[in-house]
Amino acid sequence: MHRSTLAALLAIATAAVIQLVLAAIGDRYAFERVLPEPRTCIQDGCIQGRFFDGLEGDQYEGYLGVPFAKPPVGKLRFKNPVRNHPWSGDYDATWERSRCLQKNDLRPNQTVQGSEDCLYLNVFRPRNVTGPLPVIFYIHGGGYASGSNSMAEFGPERFMDMKKVILVIPQYRLGVFGFLSTEDRISPGNYGLKDQLFALRWTQRNIAYFGGDPNLVTIVGQSVGGSSVQYHMMSPQSKGLFARAVSMSGSALSFWNYNVNPLVLARRQADAVGIQNVEVMTTKQLVEALREVDGLELAKSIDKLKYFYVHDLTLFHPTVERYVDEETFISEDPRDLWAAGRYHKVPYTMGFVPNEAAFASAILLTNKTLLNELNENSSKYIPRIVGVYNPTSVQMLKDRFFPDGTNERWLTEKNVGNLQDLFSEAFIKHGIELSVKQAAFAKAQSSPLSVYYFNIKGPYSHSYYYTYTYGDFGIVHIDDLMYLFRSTGLYPDFERGTPAWYASKVFVDYFINIAYDGIVGPPCTAESCEILEFTNYNEVDSPGYLKVIDRFDEEKFAFWYNLYAMQNY
Repeated sequence: MHRSTLAALLAIATAAVIQLVLAAIGDRYAFERVLPEPRTCIQDGCIQGRFFDGLEGDQYEGYLGVPFAKPPVGKLRFKNPVRNHPWSGDYDATWERSRCLQKNDLRPNQTVQGSEDCLYLNVFRPRNVTGPLPVIFYIHGGGYASGSNSMAEFGPERFMDMKKVILVIPQYRLGVFGFLSTEDRISPGNYGLKDQLFALRWTQRNIAYFGGDPNLVTIVGQSVGGSSVQYHMMSPQSKGLFARAVSMSGSALSFWNYNVNPLVLARRQADAVGIQNVEVMTTKQLVEALREVDGLELAKSIDKLKYFYVHDLTLFHPTVERYVDEETFISEDPRDLWAAGRYHKVPYTMGFVPNEAAFASAILLTNKTLLNELNENSSKYIPRIVGVYNPTSVQMLKDRFFPDGTNERWLTEKNVGNLQDLFSEAFIKHGIELSVKQAAFAKAQSSPLSVYYFNIKGPYSHSYYYTYTYGDFGIVHIDDLMYLFRSTGLYPDFERGTPAWYASKVFVDYFINIAYDGIVGPPCTAESCEILEFTNYNEVDSPGYLKVIDRFDEEKFAFWYNLYAMQNY
């Protein structure tokens, strides 16, 4: 047989085998392999990304672990972020980088995880869609002490399937690494917020290369991510970096942003890792000594700073910077700034769920040992958990939530369930209500404001990760996130065609419409603030997933407002 004929037959046979193999594994996979992986060039250099499968049949582009600042290690620990250098060649953005060094006290029995080299972000964009598209910049929660941008928790598929927005998800320094402050120029603090700021600036510089519109950036955050959003609205550094804002289940006005003396905590932290003579050290000596401590040991030592179980939950948090220079993030009390209307006037949305503080109450209600310890120290521990110290306030707290308890043991079989309401109102709901009321009813309000209430009970609940039990705690803190992001590391996917699947589409579409239009639903006014409720589908009572309600309880708001007015922090 002629050599050329043989070669042709071999080629045909090889092609036939390849076609059979491709048919066996699926035409879609074959299509992926044939096309080149996505590549985008930005100001710092070119980035090699990869394609991912969506949930609805199409693919999207993902660029993982893109650096937006130098690694904050060595001499850069406890320093403001520094812009990274450009690179030559293609940067490999096909795999995720480590989460920031942390110990996640929002879940029981956690160990230290992560790395100090963690200032990376992920970018996701729909495939075969021309821009410019609005951008959603998402800030994760975690008590300023934990969390990451991992696709296992923040998979972008639900957004990417809609093909209408680009998604940017950064990481930021946490705990002592992100918020240590000596209240002077040695360690001004707020490094975690400044990391977010750097990621926002990176987005402004580079998002157009991905087909995004830098003039339509919506910052969205959940829990302390939500409070971070509100901080950015008040920081002069963040002005002009975003056009809309959404705070989910978090507020910068909540007590846990204020109830610690930063310098006292910095000295306690040094003592916890074995540094000697911390009380007589200058702040420069103190910070230099802390820079020499192994990062793993520094993260692990947080346990020595807790007074009961995992409390204080937000031990390290944002602070007012006393030393002011061109890099200062915030130099005035945010509570005063917000009350005076001194913040960036962009369309703003706040939202909440029914059982907001299950992260604090659920583990206590399912652990008899912890619950008994709490009760034995109830007059001291319960007020402290919710940031109450004034004796009059302490008595007000007991009278409202535990009137049938004794002065020594507040909790009884009858009232123990009130811990859920107490913690939810104190940790999350009051800060949101105060923020909304001050913004909506103040004369300074000159931009749209709206509120939503996520009240959908689905097949899964984050309460499992708070307790490692399957007890029913209702709709808890973080439950709404599974409707926005695919969380394969936490929950199975919603089955196609189920109520949860449809509800997810409604919720994602709501956020996309915010990114385009500013707010969705009835705007708050000086006279009233109607709330858009996401509720379980019910053809009789509620033919859909949305209805308008009025959920703010004026008597409850007045109680917390007066209670916290007596505190001195």
